[in-house]
Amino acid sequence: MDSDLMKVLGAAGGIAIVAIAVIFFSIPAEAVAAEEFYSGSGEGYYWTIEAEVGLAGDRIVSIKVEHEDTPGLADGAIDAVVKEIIAKQSPDVDTISGATGTTRGLIEAVKEALDKAGFSY
Repeated sequence: MDSDLMKVLGAAGGIAIVAIAVIFFSIPAEAVAAEEFYSGSGEGYYWTIEAEVGLAGDRIVSIKVEHEDTPGLADGAIDAVVKEIIAKQSPDVDTISGATGTTRGLIEAVKEALDKAGFSY
């Protein structure tokens, strides 16, 4: 075979392997049901942020947030912070620029809930 063709086939094979790995690792893990729930509150930009944190054993598995801080605009930032807290298993995450007050209140609410649970982060 032509050496250029071999290079193309080798590159295509490498790309295929990477694509398969990306797909495999992006499959969401099976959801785990919370066994216990703890609530906390924090001061958002305009209003109080309420968070209910669901724990299963020593893992944060869910965070439900109720707020009135700029509905619609704050939701994306709240979703991002919730996902990061669950991924890191810690409320020690950064606030989101443009929604600093809201995300700071959310983090405060989650910390209060985890403190009530005796959860170490």
